[in-house]
Amino acid sequence: MKSDKRPQSIPDFQSRKPDVNLLDLVETPMISEGVRRDSHSNLQYSHEKLCEMLFDLRARNKELEAYDHMLAHDLKDPLTIMIAAADLITDVPDLTSQELKECMQQIRFTAYEMNSIINNLLLFAEVSKMEAPVQPVDMAKVVTNVRNRLDYMIKENRAKINLPRVWPRAIGYGPWIEEVWANYISNALKHGGQPPYVELGASAQPDSMIRFWTRDNGPGLPADAQASLFTPFNQIGSVRNLGHGLGLSIALQIVEKLGGQVGVESTLGEGSLFFFTLPASSSPS
Repeated sequence: MKSDKRPQSIPDFQSRKPDVNLLDLVETPMISEGVRRDSHSNLQYSHEKLCEMLFDLRARNKELEAYDHMLAHDLKDPLTIMIAAADLITDVPDLTSQELKECMQQIRFTAYEMNSIINNLLLFAEVSKMEAPVQPVDMAKVVTNVRNRLDYMIKENRAKINLPRVWPRAIGYGPWIEEVWANYISNALKHGGQPPYVELGASAQPDSMIRFWTRDNGPGLPADAQASLFTPFNQIGSVRNLGHGLGLSIALQIVEKLGGQVGVESTLGEGSLFFFTLPASSSPS
């Protein structure tokens, strides 16, 4: 039995002409101008982005070169002291027990300094590439950790450190803030009076920030020296941090990343006050 259905005819695509000629469409003046304009805009944007990336890369390389130069200088100084002390122990056979003890203390103290420089190197790498998990900070605990770390310096210099009874709470990242305090306090111990007297404190600011500070009994700093202490890494090559080393530059980077500011106030003959600010926390003290 034959089927009533007839086979459908197959469309002849080759014989059919498209309703619109694509070549004509592309060559239409309005469309062609639009394509050229978009291409030019995309090329210009890509060029600007490449220039921006190149500028950032050059600035970063300059920063790293300056950092390497200063790091090498700061490591060379304590290493020279350690070698001199070791040579004295080796070459002088009749050192008294007291002289031998002093040499060993010098080596120990200098080794701590070198360890601090290396820690700053690691911290710089960390701060440069990560965002800190900010939260309310127990400043009393942070400062206690720093005092424990610097116990050898405090005893060595017979220093006295005065602390507030209560600390206000701020927003930040404890491990980074600990490094800022460690740098401020160690500088106060090294550059303060004999013996050093270091006062720590904090005060609320009208802009919902808290100002934390250290005050020493050192000789003070002239105005031109104050301006060059907190030197960004890309300017370190032209400014020597007057014996304060890399720490203040790292403190600048840390505090600015946490939303605060750093600074120094000093008068010749009246000591120096170093401060940093952090956002205040609404949590109770």
